[in-house]
Amino acid sequence: MVTIEKALNNNVVIGKDEFEEVVLIGRGIGFGKKDGDVLDIQEADKVYKLEGQQDTSRYQTLLTMADERLFQSTLEAIELIDEMTTENINNRILLSLTDHLLFAMKRQEEGIEITNPFVNETKALYPKEFRIAEAVVEMFNKKYGIHLPEAEVGFIALHVHSSIYNRSIHDMNVLSEVVHQAIVIIEYGLDTTIDQSSIQYDRFVRHISFCVQRVMNGESVPSQEQFDLLLKAQYPVCYNIAVKIMKMIQNKLQRKVYDSEVVYLTMHIQHFRHYSK
Repeated sequence: MVTIEKALNNNVVIGKDEFEEVVLIGRGIGFGKKDGDVLDIQEADKVYKLEGQQDTSRYQTLLTMADERLFQSTLEAIELIDEMTTENINNRILLSLTDHLLFAMKRQEEGIEITNPFVNETKALYPKEFRIAEAVVEMFNKKYGIHLPEAEVGFIALHVHSSIYNRSIHDMNVLSEVVHQAIVIIEYGLDTTIDQSSIQYDRFVRHISFCVQRVMNGESVPSQEQFDLLLKAQYPVCYNIAVKIMKMIQNKLQRKVYDSEVVYLTMHIQHFRHYSK
């Protein structure tokens, strides 16, 4: 059973069960309800739980800052995300997305232009989540008559990915930074500008993503010593760039990167070099 703390509207109530704060969603679930009324949790179509005192305190703070319309809009955004993915989304998206959208709207009202230096990397790393985030931003733009920038799409895409795969925003930001720095190293080393809409770019981003996962898990790809020597002799510029990227990843993650990674990085960099001619 849930004790109602606040009925936001006919379809959404905030309450508390025996252990934690919950948000209940269901048609007519809040109709005629008052603070202190008791509700059977089975009456709700959806239940979002706030895990731990920290989440509860943070959420209660958000409720004092966000108006009912914004909260309802966030719930609609979560419903949209749920409809656009076949995966289950984590309960914590209610807290993280409410928090993000609240401050995104405040920035919009105050005319503060936010930048997202890793928006292209996010788009390449998480294309499905990026498309979902675009739909969320489009919904908010139409509902409020505003124009949230693409930077916000990138940030929301991270929240979507985090809620689906239970990955921390910090880990995803680290990966985006690694991709970004790797591209900078390649562009400088080859004296070129990489087309970030190209197939080569998408393949490279996916490779770096798997490379980072291997490094974090302490795994390695099979060693190919003869091939390594061949690439080093045939493509010395690309090979040296690959070594620099490997060292950057090692410094960024503070983990050992096995030498065998250089072979595959060199091949990707050579592809960039070939298509830049």
